[in-house]
Amino acid sequence: MRKYVVTTVCSVLLVGSSLASAAEPEPALGGYCPVCLVKMDKLVKGDPSYSSTFDGLTYLFPGAEQKRMFDANPAAFAPVLGGDCAVCRVEMGKAVPGKPELHTVRDGRLYLFPSEKQQRMFADNPEKYADADLAMAGNCPVCLVKMNKVVPGKPEYASVHDGLRYLFPGPEQKQMFDADPATFTPAMGGKCTVCKVEMNKDVEGQAEYHLTHNGRLYLFPSQKQLDMFKFNPARYADADVALGGYCPVCKVEMGQDVKGTADFAVDYKGKRYLFPGKKQLDMFLGNPRKYVAE
Repeated sequence: MRKYVVTTVCSVLLVGSSLASAAEPEPALGGYCPVCLVKMDKLVKGDPSYSSTFDGLTYLFPGAEQKRMFDANPAAFAPVLGGDCAVCRVEMGKAVPGKPELHTVRDGRLYLFPSEKQQRMFADNPEKYADADLAMAGNCPVCLVKMNKVVPGKPEYASVHDGLRYLFPGPEQKQMFDADPATFTPAMGGKCTVCKVEMNKDVEGQAEYHLTHNGRLYLFPSQKQLDMFKFNPARYADADVALGGYCPVCKVEMGQDVKGTADFAVDYKGKRYLFPGKKQLDMFLGNPRKYVAE
C-alpha cells in the first residue's frame, strides 16, 4: 500500500485546492500581507482573491505581484515560528502568537511579538532569539537518516516544516527533504519522547544521540534516554501522537471517534495527527485550525 504520510513543508497551494467541504481557513497575520511587511515594513491588508497556503497557514496579498514573490520563496516571507513569538519560545518554552502590529524584520526574516515587552527584549539581544526556530541545532536531518552522520547545514539551504527551520549542507539534501519530509523530520520536532513520557517535559534532543525506528527519526539529550527508548520503544515511539490516534476531522465533522493510521499522518504544532484516509487528511491540511483547539 502506498503511504500518504504528508507534511506541509514548502508546499504552496492555491486556496480552494482543499476539499470543498473544508471551511474557509482564517488567514494568517490577520490578513495582512507578509511580503509588504518584509519588503516595505508596512501593514497592508491582503485580498482573498490572492492567497497561498504555506506550512499549514493561508496568507493573503494585495495583488498578483506580492503573491508571485511569496510563491517563489515562501520561507523568505512567512513569519518565524509561523507567527509565534521567538522570545516566548526561548524564555518560557511556550507557543505564544504574536501580532502583526508588533513586528521586527531582522536579516530579512519576519518576527512577531505579543507585546512591546517581548519586542524590546528581542531588540536588546537579537542573537539570543534569532534562531528560536532552528531545528536540530542546524544539523542536517537527511544526513542523519541516510548516512548516520552529524553534518552541519548551511543557512542558504533551508526548509520550513511545522514552523521549524531545517538546514542542509547542499541542494541535494534539501531536495530530498522537501520531496519526503516525513522520512527525515524528527519526532516532536527534535524533542525527546522519553523525557516527555517520563517527566512530561519538552527537552531538546541532540543529533549525536539519535536513532531511526519504524521509519521515524528520534533525538535524545543523552545516551541514557536513547538506551531507554531502545529497551522499550513501544512506550515512547508515539509520545507525540495527538488525541490518542483518533481522527480530529471525523470528530468535528461527524461527532465520531475514528482511529487514524500512520499511513495518513501530518505534523502540526509539534504533534502528530492520524487520519483514516486521504480525504480527512486533505480536509485537515486545508484548515488545521478548524480541527485543533489552540
